[in-house]
Amino acid sequence: MTAKGHVTLASLVTLLIIDNAPPYFVNEVDISLKAMFYFSALIGSLFPDIDESKSYIGRRLGVISLLVSSIFKHRTFTHYLIFPIILYFVLVGFCENDLALVSLYGFVVGILLHDIGDMLTKGGIKGFFFPFFANTQIWLLPKVLRFYTASTNEYIIVSILFVLNLILLVNILVRGMF
Repeated sequence: MTAKGHVTLASLVTLLIIDNAPPYFVNEVDISLKAMFYFSALIGSLFPDIDESKSYIGRRLGVISLLVSSIFKHRTFTHYLIFPIILYFVLVGFCENDLALVSLYGFVVGILLHDIGDMLTKGGIKGFFFPFFANTQIWLLPKVLRFYTASTNEYIIVSILFVLNLILLVNILVRGMF
């Protein structure tokens, strides 16, 4: 999936999470928490492609991406379920306030949404449940519905997701949730 696809999917799901969040997260005082969760998820949705130096994030984090891509092949460790779990447990101790913790939550959610997006493509993710089932290819759609990255079908799906984002955002704004 392209960066546009990952961000559009993450935006829609994150807006759905915010829209259906428990009262603690919906409090008027917590608008900064909602915004931080949203934008952290968008960044997180791009992050796993740090293992591909020609990706959107890879081009922006040049040397770091080159280092990561020299260690891991594309759609390997940074796309495994264990990656956001390790990242969460390593970073949660550094979260000294609600804003930092919500940012971490958003970032991890974004990583997981990235993986879901890749599982919609023809390539899927091999080894997602590493170290268990390390050679198993994972897809979320039947073969006939999977699409190639950057194909016309992906852009049609991204366009539909974009329209759904707009509808949901207008609905949230009209109800005064932000």
